[in-house]
Parts: sequence; C-alpha cells; structure tokens
Amino acid sequence: MELDVWLPVYSRILDEFGFSEADDIRSARLLSRILGDRDQGSLRQLRNRFPRAVTICGGSDSLGNEISLLEPGGFIVAADSAATVLADAGFGPDIIVTDLDGRVEDQLECSRRGSFVFVHAHGDNMPALERYAGRFLGPVVGTCQCEPVPGVVNFGGFTDGDRAACICAQLGATKILLCGFDFEKPGTKSGKQSGIKLRKLRWARHILQILQDGGIDVRMASGDEVPALC
Repeated sequence: MELDVWLPVYSRILDEFGFSEADDIRSARLLSRILGDRDQGSLRQLRNRFPRAVTICGGSDSLGNEISLLEPGGFIVAADSAATVLADAGFGPDIIVTDLDGRVEDQLECSRRGSFVFVHAHGDNMPALERYAGRFLGPVVGTCQCEPVPGVVNFGGFTDGDRAACICAQLGATKILLCGFDFEKPGTKSGKQSGIKLRKLRWARHILQILQDGGIDVRMASGDEVPALC
C-alpha cells in the first residue's frame, strides 16, 4: 500500500485508539538503530523472486484445521503466532510478519532455518524490540506504521495479518489466500482484550478491502472474498 493511501488510514487509527504517533516514531528509530540496513539487499532479492500467489496464515483458532486441508501455492506467510502453528504442522514459513507478541523463540528458530522476517515497530513493543530484534539470524527487515525512518520500511497495514497482505502486494503478489483468519472471533492469546481486538480486526478488513479495490485478489480459505464491512 502506497504511503499516500496508508497514512490517512493510519491517522484515523490513531484517532480511534488513542495511540501515540510520537511513540511509533521512537519505536521505529529504535528498530532502525538495532537493524541498520543489514538486509535491504535481501529485500531486493526477495522482490525479484516473489511469486504471484501467496498463502497468508493468521492466528485464529481454526488455523490448525485449515492448513491441514490446503495445498498452499507460492510462498507461505505467517502472521506472528501462526509461525508456531505452521512449524508444529511441519510447514516452514517462507516469510514471518511479526510485532513480537507471539512465541518469538519459535520465530527465531524459523529465521535460523531460513524464513525471511519482517519485524514491526509500534509504540508499545519497544522492550520486545530491544530483547529480540537483533537475534534473528536470517534475513530481517524492519517495518513501521508511521512516517518511515532510514532503514525501516512502511508497507502499510495495522495488524500482523493485513500488514502481511500489504507487504506481499507491494512485493508483487496479485493473489492472496487467507488461512486461519476469523474477523468475528479473535484467536485466544493471553493478555488481549477481545473488544479491542475486534475493533482492530474491523480495520484489518477495511485495509484488505483497499487492496481488493486496488486489484489484488484476496480470498478466504473457503474461496469466498473477505466479508464486507456493514
């Protein structure tokens, strides 16, 4: 998603949730200091070989059942905690998109085995960035949701799942299959308030619809389009 499309959406998200743009910027600068530009070359190589079709796996409780029925095409992309489910099922994700609130040790192991990791900076995950961001052994690129700073990229996206879709679309995917996504029933994750999570998922649906309106074929594992907002 281009910045001129994303930043007005981001501004509305800040207003709704009361997030601090200043904290987002501080977090992005922290991530930039940790990562530098160590894998910008790897990002260019990834773009050059990126497939047209990807399967993005989200963190809903249905993921384990859905992934067992699929024969994913193109790359397999894990949104944060989905990396653990995929690894346990024997799927090594090609890409992980994470803000480091899943089982990060599993993500570090996937990175060691070759997964390409996009680590996201936002205002309330600076301690996790300091603890983990420098420990990924495979290629890693920092992302942010505010105005980008040197060494950190803003692809658009709010939650790990819709951000993964924005990243894939910018890298060249034209067909995105969503596996383990439930926009009405958030996955069980300790410390998360379901009411806030549902509001975040509403924004995720909105962002996915923007991608659809831009010509990206985004579908659920059932084959249906992403359910429209009322």
